[in-house]
Amino acid sequence: MENTNFKLKTKVLNRAVSFTSLLLAAGVFIVLLTACPNTAGGLGGESTPSGGSVTPSDFGSFEDAGDYVKITPSANGIIGVAPDESTLPGTEDYWKGVFIKDRKVKLSPYMLGKTEVTYEKWYEVRVWAEGNGYTFANKGLEGWDGTGGGSWPNYANIGKPPTGNKNHPVTNISWRDCIVWCNAYTEMVKGSDAECVYRKSKVDTAVLKSANDTSACDNAYADMNKKGYRLPIEVEWEYAARWQGSDSTNAEKYGDLYLTKLWSASGAKDKWDTDETGKVAWYHNNSGGKTHSVGEKRANYLGLYNMSGNVWEWCFDWWNNDPKAGDEPDGDGFVTDPQGAVDGSTRVVRGGGWDNNADYCTVGARNNGYPDERNDYIGLRLACRP
Repeated sequence: MENTNFKLKTKVLNRAVSFTSLLLAAGVFIVLLTACPNTAGGLGGESTPSGGSVTPSDFGSFEDAGDYVKITPSANGIIGVAPDESTLPGTEDYWKGVFIKDRKVKLSPYMLGKTEVTYEKWYEVRVWAEGNGYTFANKGLEGWDGTGGGSWPNYANIGKPPTGNKNHPVTNISWRDCIVWCNAYTEMVKGSDAECVYRKSKVDTAVLKSANDTSACDNAYADMNKKGYRLPIEVEWEYAARWQGSDSTNAEKYGDLYLTKLWSASGAKDKWDTDETGKVAWYHNNSGGKTHSVGEKRANYLGLYNMSGNVWEWCFDWWNNDPKAGDEPDGDGFVTDPQGAVDGSTRVVRGGGWDNNADYCTVGARNNGYPDERNDYIGLRLACRP
């Protein structure tokens, strides 16, 4: 496939004429009854540089939890700093991440999948879900092999049983499909929908079960007290992509802790235009024009794979060029678990993909797509409460 990198066009980016616009401003189950189970989608690749160590509480901590990493953020929060714009791919705000100058953020403990969700896992849950009252607008595709078995948008391989690429990330699924799938996975594992995160509203707590109910999905309420599967909120995603605790290597200090520099891919030890990007990410220069099995390449500091490259990953948040949109700080100026803007037309994606240049794989690069967007370069990674 011909590579087409994102370019601003009054905030609308056209990747190829065959795809819809993407906006930029940028099987074993271990069931834990009080937490999400450790089944994100398959592992492999190189080990985490940190060896899974735990750091003092001022820096936050993390621990291995099977196919997940349990993350306990710093109790003192993250205090944003202004980046040196001369080191970034550009001066636009969408290169600067969400921990911008003077923004003060606290996060509750959460768990994040070590890998992107595989097609094998997506297919298993989708088939169960369709027999149990759930419906999807898109059935998903086994990564991207360069053809999809035909022409967009009706690839012949959509929804087919897993094959040799079963461990590639699922693609061709919309944001709406993802939140419904998360609810289905929660019910499948836990035996009821009581812990499902995505509801019609805070008042109408009906569980969202149809991606074709576009209005209900677009106005979804995320009950963050539930322990079911969900998409990460953007601050959770970026924190996990950048956290280094007390290690200042290729990092900047944000309050008490160090986060990977904005110029770098997640887990890389140097800026985006060095060989380090290829050690942690599948992107235009090394992907061969296709996705790859999850869990390949070197993991980042927390032991998370492909936080840069392979596929972009949906987050829950509505997109806004200002990461602070929607913030409601407390008396000390901190906002806790912010979910982004209160409304919008697109949802956040992060991480960069197999068809992008290295600069879009940097940890600060923010992007977004319509809730019904489906293509060969966006997938998902699971989060949940411990």
